[in-house]
Amino acid sequence: MENKKPQILLLLFCIISGILLGINMDVNQHFELQDPLAMTKNTENIQEIEDLKKVNNDMHQRIQLLREEIQAVEAERAEESLAIQKLMGEIAEYQMLAGHQEVKGPGIQIALEGMFEENIAELVERKKYLVTLVNELRTHGGEVISVNDRRVTARSEMTLAGNHIQINGYPIAPPYVIKAIGSQQEFKRYVKHRTFIFDLMRGEGIVSSIEYADELIIGKPSREKAVQFMEANIN
Repeated sequence: MENKKPQILLLLFCIISGILLGINMDVNQHFELQDPLAMTKNTENIQEIEDLKKVNNDMHQRIQLLREEIQAVEAERAEESLAIQKLMGEIAEYQMLAGHQEVKGPGIQIALEGMFEENIAELVERKKYLVTLVNELRTHGGEVISVNDRRVTARSEMTLAGNHIQINGYPIAPPYVIKAIGSQQEFKRYVKHRTFIFDLMRGEGIVSSIEYADELIIGKPSREKAVQFMEANIN
């Protein structure tokens, strides 16, 4: 409705201007025949038109000011939106690097199990095969790693609890499936030329199967140790 007011006022102005033009022409033709009362009435009409003109101009100025304010607010919001989007992107990146977001990408999947389906938890923990394999994958380009769908981060722990291995307090059982996201070419070179761990495990009766995938999905950790003593050192 606010946007239509200037148009209504403008239409009214045009109508009144036409009336005024007709009155002026009639005054010029019959000036001698008009009495003082008619001239007074004509003066009042002119004054009314002038008042309408002033209202119309004021309305146009107000509308222009409102448009400028709206444009300023929209520009400010656009700048804030870009800054917020950039900040949110940085937060998402840090969360991904810290292991707090589900990620996907190409990589390698390795499954370890006993040759006769026996429990290999004690052997794997005693010989540190699982820890060694995870560390070697990380050294050779593994950006994100999980074991039996449990995300392994810099603050994760793998321990032997009875006859099973725990990751971050969650028990896992054979077969142990290790997923690592990274360069497939680098992983292939690692498996073929840069490690003896598979030969060592084979000698202990641990069978390994290796697959390369164009898209692996690794979830975020379900649980991590709480930070109690560490704090940022800001100078």
